[in-house]
Amino acid sequence: MENEHQLWFTRRSGEVRGPYPERLIRSYLLLGRLRMDDEVSLDRQRWYAVRSQPHLIPVEFYDTDTPEGRERLLQARRREDERSPERRARPYPDELPSDADQRAEDRRRPEPPELVSHRYQRVQLLQSPESVSPLPQGPRLWIGVAAGLLILLLSLLLVMERPEPDVLADCLAPAEPGVNWSYCRMVGMDLRDADLTGANLSNTDLLGARLEGAQLANADLSYADVRRARLDQADLQGARLTGAVLQEAVLIGANLTDADLSHADLRGARLDNADLTDTLLGRAIWTDGRVCAPGSIGTCDSP
Repeated sequence: MENEHQLWFTRRSGEVRGPYPERLIRSYLLLGRLRMDDEVSLDRQRWYAVRSQPHLIPVEFYDTDTPEGRERLLQARRREDERSPERRARPYPDELPSDADQRAEDRRRPEPPELVSHRYQRVQLLQSPESVSPLPQGPRLWIGVAAGLLILLLSLLLVMERPEPDVLADCLAPAEPGVNWSYCRMVGMDLRDADLTGANLSNTDLLGARLEGAQLANADLSYADVRRARLDQADLQGARLTGAVLQEAVLIGANLTDADLSHADLRGARLDNADLTDTLLGRAIWTDGRVCAPGSIGTCDSP
């Protein structure tokens, strides 16, 4: 999950800059404006090395030991590198240009989200009409009043029936039972033997994560990216993995009893000695590329 509402300060050699949204932090990493040993903080009190925050690191930084991975990284850098030569010459973000450079720049520096939102609201107010058209008379007046009351009534009903909002994810929370990491970037995270019982990991990016022996009973991993993750001997009893991408994941000896893998992608996954008792596999893509028949339980039945 991209927590764009979170703004990060950066620190190098004691010099603090920012704050910047997560998307800009990843852009600076791709362009070399930030280094892995630079520090980041949300409150300027607790500082962390960039390398210790996997959700801030672009996914292109992984698998660079292969030609394909290096090519993906180069392409990502080309996409980000849209600045003029003068701006590229600056080695660190937010470096103040000279007056001449500032006049010559072809783009403005990124602005804080609060400033952008304030400017947008101001423009909307300035563009609003200064006068109100006269009220309609006769039947048109009563039709308008009735329509307004109907809209108000429907709005009240929608508000009354609206469910309570879900608890926001906390991507910096420690690994613990029930933690909410939904939509978080946990690429390559070392979570061996972690207790994540009942955790919310829906849509979480767990590419290449280490989850050997992890406790994931009744956890929600629906639509999570678990490609090439290690889940040897992991306890996934009753876990929800609907639509999860498990390509080339290692699940040797994993406990998948009563787990829901409907519509999951298991191509190339290792399931040696995994317990698939009562595991739901309807419409899942099996390790050999077959699509399991609807209602498949425990085994991938042919359609």
